[in-house]
Amino acid sequence: MKFAEMKSPAPVSHSRSMISLLQFLTLVVGLHPGNTVSETSTTTLLVTGVLGESVILPLKFPEGKQSRSITWLHDGTSIIFILTEEKKIQVTDPQREDRLNVTQSYSLQINNLTMADSGPYRAQITTTTSSEISNYSLEIFRRLRKLQVANRTQLLENGTCEIYLACSVENLNDHISLWWQVPGNTTLEEANLTISWNPKNSNEQTYTCIANNTVSNASFSLSTQSLCKGVFDEKNQYLSILWILLVPLLCITCLIIRKKKILFLLSKPRVLRTEIPIPVKTSDFSTIYSTVHQFNQDKTCFR
Repeated sequence: MKFAEMKSPAPVSHSRSMISLLQFLTLVVGLHPGNTVSETSTTTLLVTGVLGESVILPLKFPEGKQSRSITWLHDGTSIIFILTEEKKIQVTDPQREDRLNVTQSYSLQINNLTMADSGPYRAQITTTTSSEISNYSLEIFRRLRKLQVANRTQLLENGTCEIYLACSVENLNDHISLWWQVPGNTTLEEANLTISWNPKNSNEQTYTCIANNTVSNASFSLSTQSLCKGVFDEKNQYLSILWILLVPLLCITCLIIRKKKILFLLSKPRVLRTEIPIPVKTSDFSTIYSTVHQFNQDKTCFR
């Protein structure tokens, strides 16, 4: 088994059992009578990481002391052993061998984070006189993505546009907070929202859904005018279609009524009138008779 090299010294080869023995001996030396074990901080340092990205657990050396070795542990199990005097590093967790690195200051760097990487970590620094311990707690979060706002609108009888908004995001249970930013810089801590907007009484308004967790945030904005445009257009389109249908219907109705009236008049019997000839006197006292022609319904002419 080979140690990773910090500053390119000559390579040194060791077996895994030898590394384990070195770790054990180093701890024993660090804990012999007269030596002390202490923690560099009375509290656990909380570190946050992003799923799929990298994170560094910072290590602080005890002042005025020279370290002999450093052991990084995850959940009580050794994952990296460092001989600081020789600047040699051995990854003791074979499952994460390609994802664990050590910086120049011996801080632990974890790449391509998975949810399994979360949990308690410990850095144990062994010096000639003591063993210093630092505790960490690593929490891993997902970056927010696919923030969506579903909407439904309807037009009320009084001309008001009623809007229903529902804000959602993937992994909602991953320490995510959702709220709405409404006109007047007012915040509503809820995912669903119902609003009413009348263009005759108010100007255009913007509503913004905001999602946030420890490592990221996202937002999505909508305007009342854009949301209600559809229902108003549908109303105008409905009226246009209604007129398109009514006008020809009215014309056809008028034509039918006119045709029925004409047929009625033609079918009604006419009253025949007979005129009595009126004599006309002339200067020579001769009489002239006028003849009146009569027509019946079938337009037959007779005298």
